[in-house]
Amino acid sequence: MRDLLIIATFVLASCKTFAFNPFWTHTDKKLITAVTNLDKNNPKEIEQYFKTQRIQKCNITKENLGFGWTMWTPGIGGGYISISAKFFYYNDNLVSYSLTPELPEEKGLQKRYRKWYGDYFAYSKSEIQTLCFNQSAILQPLIQYSGAIKNIPEKIVHYMTPNSGTMYGYAGGGVIMLNRKTFLEIKDSLTNDQVILLMYSINPASRLTAIEYYWKHKDSFSNSAAIDKWIEQIFEQMPTVKSMSGCFSIIEDTKSFVYMHSLMADK
Repeated sequence: MRDLLIIATFVLASCKTFAFNPFWTHTDKKLITAVTNLDKNNPKEIEQYFKTQRIQKCNITKENLGFGWTMWTPGIGGGYISISAKFFYYNDNLVSYSLTPELPEEKGLQKRYRKWYGDYFAYSKSEIQTLCFNQSAILQPLIQYSGAIKNIPEKIVHYMTPNSGTMYGYAGGGVIMLNRKTFLEIKDSLTNDQVILLMYSINPASRLTAIEYYWKHKDSFSNSAAIDKWIEQIFEQMPTVKSMSGCFSIIEDTKSFVYMHSLMADK
């Protein structure tokens, strides 16, 4: 009887040990080790690593943000986790990047993965945080903006960056788009000056949503001629815009699409 108990205990311990896929954890450890060995203060080294991961089918296409700005958003999948990146370019020069790591959903693996990540990434309330390099480069309006930029609420600053979602529209796939959702959180507190500031966002979706808001409330704005002139420059920079219709990606004429949204009732 004692021998049977010993065997049963061994079997149970073995099942617990091998409950997680060892091939996936090995793949993840290899990925994490490769990334954490990179010099986080050398954006070109980080960029080159993602460029060489063609085996992971990284998309090397940059998204045009207009006015000289582009963004590349590759990601590399492991077993349980993936690590994604955002690279921001101005006139084809890499100026900023961010790395977003993951912890596995499986609680029993998280301590092990945190050890692998080491102190390369920061944590907040046990959640692993995105690593940002020279984020100040995107926390500002386009260089064409000549107004005051002091004391801008943090939510508005965030909305102006590409991190608030660069797809313009209202909803897709049954959910409100990220950029629209973020705008709905700030729209009721916006001043006219802040709306004009948003038209100079690095994020093209935020620029277009600000134009939409302006067209809905144009009677309350002064100096409309100067604003209208800038709006035409925005449309010249990006004559078409990507959006969603149901679950499908679509391309629309920018000016017509923004005008259509400006006729919709505020929500």
